[in-house]
Amino acid sequence: MSQPPELYPARALHELISKLVDGTINASEHSDLQERLRDDASAQQAYFDYLDLDSDLRQMTHSGAVSSGNGLWILPVLGVMAALLALGAAIWWWSSSVSVVPTLAAPLANEVLLLQSSGGQFFRDPMPSSGQAMDRNHEYALTSGLIELRFPDGTQVIVEGPSVIELDNLHRLIVRQGTCSVFTPFGAEGFKVITPRTEVANVGPRFLVKVDEGGEATVQVIESALAAGPKHYRDQLPDRILNFRVGSTAGISNGSLDEVSVQRGGHTFHYAVADLIGVRIEHFQGGSNTHHLTVATDASVDAASSRQEVLESDRLLHTGVINLGGSPDPIDRDPSLREREGQATTQGMAIRFLSPVRNDSGPDVLFFELQSVVGASEGDAFRVSPLHFVPGLRSLTINRYDIALNATEAKLIPDFDLLQFKSNVLSLDSLLTGDCVRRNPAIPFWAIAVTIDLSDLGYLPGSDVDGLFFQDAMDDDQSVDPVFIAGLPPLPTAAEGTSLP
Repeated sequence: MSQPPELYPARALHELISKLVDGTINASEHSDLQERLRDDASAQQAYFDYLDLDSDLRQMTHSGAVSSGNGLWILPVLGVMAALLALGAAIWWWSSSVSVVPTLAAPLANEVLLLQSSGGQFFRDPMPSSGQAMDRNHEYALTSGLIELRFPDGTQVIVEGPSVIELDNLHRLIVRQGTCSVFTPFGAEGFKVITPRTEVANVGPRFLVKVDEGGEATVQVIESALAAGPKHYRDQLPDRILNFRVGSTAGISNGSLDEVSVQRGGHTFHYAVADLIGVRIEHFQGGSNTHHLTVATDASVDAASSRQEVLESDRLLHTGVINLGGSPDPIDRDPSLREREGQATTQGMAIRFLSPVRNDSGPDVLFFELQSVVGASEGDAFRVSPLHFVPGLRSLTINRYDIALNATEAKLIPDFDLLQFKSNVLSLDSLLTGDCVRRNPAIPFWAIAVTIDLSDLGYLPGSDVDGLFFQDAMDDDQSVDPVFIAGLPPLPTAAEGTSLP
């Protein structure tokens, strides 16, 4: 895996934050800082670390200073040096690590920010983009998914749907019903969670609040960050694809996938598309729908080789294979990829990775779907299975995408043509050589995405997987459209000279 380029020099970022804190930043520098923080949330974390350190130093100035005996007041030198070394190490790591989160916006000093959403949906309220401010004195009904909030004092709250909350002020969260996990850092001990029947404050840095339909609250205190807490307490959102970026031509999206940001094992990694592990399609059998390829409007796909390129080589999220065949039940034995006497091939698609994908911590495979504006907002359900079953392996059904149609991270894709085949496509050869006509859809389409953790199929940690089988879940009249599939590179190790955060 190649190292991604350093987005912004750490020293320049440090200087801008320092100027902001001491009030010497000018308009141009302030705009530059906003841009840097908007494009990289690791830079935002460096910003928060700086503010935390500044706050600690100010507190030490007022409460921990000692007299030098000659009328001067000095800080406890060892504590300051340790703090400065910690900040320097944090900024050095940020500038050299492969871990990047390019999705969060610039922090606002007196606002409650939505840091992240994982499948979150509000009733009658749009989901803000990552890094945007939430409205105060406004009731939010989180009907599904999870959201992570950050308060100005550094308090971070993960709210699980279904929940009903209100941001009463900058130091209080009203929970009328539902579940939230709270972390209050040093200096934020005054933060309160208000429930219909009680007030929760100063119970510890980490605690869980659950409020039932009758307004009764249960509070669980997590004694140590290193100890395993109650299974319902969350210190982070689930591993998933966080965002992806597509290229543009003359300021208009060209649909070409450039990079992805993925949370794996609790850490965020940023990959250029060239770092991903490509696939080769070995088998395809569609169902009753005979639209099976999407191609660029100016592309010639008369030859099998040009269709093969659409299937395997390009990075375009609006071109690829669509409308897989499927099964109403997950398979539990090897799919049939070749016709044999008395045995038909299995509906669906088999892929081989160009190099084996290792089952690492968190997700291992990316799956992008083409979805129309009138399609299922959560994405079309599909099944993924091993190509070869052994004891312990199983099929997995994906019902909801990490980046669904209603997510702010979903991307509108360019116009494309559909290839409608004149008969049912029962093989890969038919897909590459069969007669078809071009159709141009009349409605917009978006690219959505989900990740697959090979552990969920029963693979052991560290095992290598060379291929997978995909099917539509046959749960409705829509079929899944996997226009881009790729494996994620192995996670870096200390032996490779790269340490995880």
